[in-house]
Amino acid sequence: MRRKEGAHLHRHRHISNRHLSDKYYYAGEHETATDIRLTQYNQETLHTSEIKKDTASFKKLADPNKVNWFQVSGLTDSDTITRIVKDFGLHNLDAKDILTSQHVVKIEEYDSHILIILNSCYYDANMEMHSEHISLLVTGNVVITFTESNNPVFATTMKSLESDMLNLRKKGSGLLLAFLLNTIIANLVESVSKVEEMLEDIEETLLDIKNDQGNMGSMIQQRRHEYLIIRKNSQPLKEQFAKLLRNENGIITQDMLPVYTDLSDQLLFVIQTTESCREIISSLVDLYISNNDLRMNAIMKRLTIVSTLFIPLTFLVGVWGMNFKLMPELDWKYGYGIAWGVMLLTGLLTWIYMRRKDWF
Repeated sequence: MRRKEGAHLHRHRHISNRHLSDKYYYAGEHETATDIRLTQYNQETLHTSEIKKDTASFKKLADPNKVNWFQVSGLTDSDTITRIVKDFGLHNLDAKDILTSQHVVKIEEYDSHILIILNSCYYDANMEMHSEHISLLVTGNVVITFTESNNPVFATTMKSLESDMLNLRKKGSGLLLAFLLNTIIANLVESVSKVEEMLEDIEETLLDIKNDQGNMGSMIQQRRHEYLIIRKNSQPLKEQFAKLLRNENGIITQDMLPVYTDLSDQLLFVIQTTESCREIISSLVDLYISNNDLRMNAIMKRLTIVSTLFIPLTFLVGVWGMNFKLMPELDWKYGYGIAWGVMLLTGLLTWIYMRRKDWF
């Protein structure tokens, strides 16, 4: 797994946010500058604007007659992130969770808030897996998304708003939250499906021992690493997701439950597929080791055959190489040719014998 901001991988690694404090800092690896966009919509209008970080009150920007979606990309400005969280009625420790990359997946429900902390993963065009810490905050008609980078993670959600899919612009913030979660879960589904597909390709290669299997070991390890990332991101989310299905603060209404149930089913598919991947990886490791043993046995078999062919020839050469004076073969006119004939005949007979015994 690689980060896009590869030149700055180690800048924040000394920050852990593990201790109680009045102020917390971004503890991830991305160096994306914090940027805020506000999308406000209702059934008739849809408008997006840039928001300055030095805004005195973000809460006052929310229109009570519309759904307000704050998109915060980049978590490096921890002061701004903390101000936003506090402005909408949450605690300083909630800001810590948002700023802590690879935080444990959790869904916190309050009287009028829902805070979701999770980690998303996806493949890019080069089939490299990327992981990103994402937080979702919902309160009333306000939805706030926090992402580590400025990658268009929720581009599909914006398209859904523009096309008013499933009457999205006629519903409240709970349906927007469902679309945002659907984008994240869809990435998990696509990622685990690709991992399973690549594992099946590796299996086909390993089953044909004639194929070049020189880098199969590293490929299996890479797929295993990606599988563990998906499992780490999806399994806790599935366990926490039940909280949304029994939400009692009114953000998720009864008419939205079928959408959330479908999301839960998708998560279940991810969990089941990860279990399948785990079994496949275990089988592939055994198959890879078995193939290595078979190739080693084949090499040793060929070397043994060659050695066996030359054992009687070595014996003959050793006998004729002794320096005894009374060796009549040395004085024969055709002794050299006869020696070659005997050695060739001996080698041929040895080869025929091994073939009849089906030794190779």
